[in-house]
Amino acid sequence: MSANVEIKEDIRTLQMEKLQAGLEEVLATNSFYKTRLHEVRSWDDFHDLPFLTKAEVVEDQKINAPFGTNLTYPLGDYVRLHQTSGSSGGRPLRWLDTARSWLWWTSIWANHVYKGAGITSEDRIFFAFSFGPFVGFWSAYAGAERLGALVIPGGSMSSEQRVLAIMDLQPTVLCSTPTYALRLAEVANEMGIDISKSAIRKTLHAGEPGASIPATKHAIEAAFGAECYDHTGMTEVGPTGFTCSAGDGVHFVESEFVFEIIPVGTDPDPMATKSEGIGELVITNLGRFCSPLIRYRTGDLVELSREPCSCGSPFVKAVGGIRGRVDDMFTVRGINLYPSQVEEVLRRYSEIVNFQIRHQKVRHMDEVSLLIETRDGTDSIVENVVLDLRHSFGVRIDCQCVPNGSLPTNEMKAKRVVHVQG
Repeated sequence: MSANVEIKEDIRTLQMEKLQAGLEEVLATNSFYKTRLHEVRSWDDFHDLPFLTKAEVVEDQKINAPFGTNLTYPLGDYVRLHQTSGSSGGRPLRWLDTARSWLWWTSIWANHVYKGAGITSEDRIFFAFSFGPFVGFWSAYAGAERLGALVIPGGSMSSEQRVLAIMDLQPTVLCSTPTYALRLAEVANEMGIDISKSAIRKTLHAGEPGASIPATKHAIEAAFGAECYDHTGMTEVGPTGFTCSAGDGVHFVESEFVFEIIPVGTDPDPMATKSEGIGELVITNLGRFCSPLIRYRTGDLVELSREPCSCGSPFVKAVGGIRGRVDDMFTVRGINLYPSQVEEVLRRYSEIVNFQIRHQKVRHMDEVSLLIETRDGTDSIVENVVLDLRHSFGVRIDCQCVPNGSLPTNEMKAKRVVHVQG
């Protein structure tokens, strides 16, 4: 038996031990799960449990406002409230944590996310993020404190002020969404500042797939003269993954979660999930039993691989990180595409500073077009972009240059796909 297989079996044993210990209390006191779960004595028992969708959790919180019934402890035991960004257009989810589960969040950041990126207590970490109820980089901030690094909050600052703070305070790490990192670099350029001359040596990103898209990753690294790292997580699930030194995907933290995949676009059989291959990601958290999610369908598209990694991590790897949202897929002349695929092409052009995909149904057919903003405000590259997209995907996607500032830019998740009523 190979060492890799032995490690995998050790992880499975640890997962089952944590799952059984946590579910014992959940089954006794959590009203949301009392009728949804049963005792788990084996992996066969686990696979007999039903999947859970976000729609079910949203409905529970709607009927049992404001926090729903997925609470294992009395309300007085909870110490933190965060909510989802609502970027998908739905009702935001509110999620509560106890002191113990928040410690679990921060330990994953300190022991896995920062460690995977080679970030240490000697670093100075700048958070280009306004700290509202969205969990965003709150856990990253607390994880940095736990790591012993110097934390520099960048909330309530304009982009210009953040650029100046980066140059003045000399942080060595930038935490932001990938889109906002590129926005900061663009603002710095407008200010006549070469941000690649700052002290930043690493950038760490979350909130959207960009940092695992090669062209976007390279654009960030070129702009900051730094190494770019990705991180995955969800407000309602927790911090799930980190980029390692190999830089070709995201390792999912299997000591703290169970990860499964199911086929896209089907009514999946709970007994027939896989631990490798391409599909929709299903997650069970193992350290947040105060408000757990068991076999939660995330809606994220991933490709899981258990090939040994050069970094030595025993954890499964999502090749290329999160590929996109399953429901963000659009079809052009019979070709299925995801926003991340389009972004990979567009980020090859340094002239493009922002873009948006517009999707609408015309006579029951999918029609897709691109709106782009260019650095010089001209449409000189549009024809080349259209040709590049056609060569990459075998279909024509119309492209239009719009005035700079026309498309939304913010520090949160970029909304790349806009569905237009036809």
